[in-house]
Amino acid sequence: MPASLAPLRILLGALCVFFAYYLGRSLAARFAGTAPPSRVIRWGLRVAVTGFGAAWGGLDKLAVIALGSAGLSAGLGFLLGHHPRPPDEDLTRVLFPRQ
Repeated sequence: MPASLAPLRILLGALCVFFAYYLGRSLAARFAGTAPPSRVIRWGLRVAVTGFGAAWGGLDKLAVIALGSAGLSAGLGFLLGHHPRPPDEDLTRVLFPRQ
């Protein structure tokens, strides 16, 4: 593998990790019934293409780290997408106290 392709593979690996996070979030939304299947398919295709590009030269250290990080990122995205967010604080009484 030429060394000139290493920065491109690193970039594709980083994009794969980023896309995998949003794949996990969209999977959680799909299981909750709030996301259409097309959103999951789009993120899945992005992860597959960038993962394939990162592993193009074979399964060396770079590809294993990128694909492993993508798996962890997808799991984290699913976990964070599955748990509800805490409600936002209502600061109107703090900012505008009654006098």
